[in-house]
Amino acid sequence: MSTGTVQINLSDVRDAAQRIAPYAHRTPVFTCHTIDDLAGRQLFFKCEPLQKIGAFKFRGACNAVMRLTDDEAANGVVTHSSGNHAQALALAGRMRGIDVHVIMPENARAVKRRAVEDYGAAVYPCVPTLEARETLAAEIMGRTGARFIPPYDHPDIIAGQGTAALELLEEVPDLDAVIAPIGGGGLMSGTCIATRGLRPDALIFGAEPTGADDAARSL
Repeated sequence: MSTGTVQINLSDVRDAAQRIAPYAHRTPVFTCHTIDDLAGRQLFFKCEPLQKIGAFKFRGACNAVMRLTDDEAANGVVTHSSGNHAQALALAGRMRGIDVHVIMPENARAVKRRAVEDYGAAVYPCVPTLEARETLAAEIMGRTGARFIPPYDHPDIIAGQGTAALELLEEVPDLDAVIAPIGGGGLMSGTCIATRGLRPDALIFGAEPTGADDAARSL
């Protein structure tokens, strides 16, 4: 379900910031002298756990949903996710007033599934494989006409996630380096676009757990 090759730039991130402004929180930037002392440098933390649904994922999902035309949104949206993207898309869809179909693996945390359902989305359990997710998503799309919005591999998702770095650099413009988590790559891609556009000389680092370091190993 590839979206193909699309060039995304800083203007797309800025457009996304304007688009989601009525719906998403502009999260605060915090500092901590104790951590600064431990690190030997000044650190600034963009507090995305204070974003709606408790994660940056709402930025991308909101941008993707709100960017749909009325005709595109008429039959709703569909995705597959084990948690945060599912909640983000469910909430964004509720705000837009459209149907949301979410495929979740059977081993997804119950609290995540309840949150998705509480936002009004229809949940479809499946075996925890990518093939099963994509097969069920295709079936739902064929039956309902819903638009597929993946968790990370989508230009509107990337532009939306990049708004976190955009806000950070607007508030702290002279950063020497930016560190962001790297999982599927949506946040990291948006962070790179925003950072290179606003602070070209800043270093950019992707962070991931040592037990799940697939991005590092892939390089």
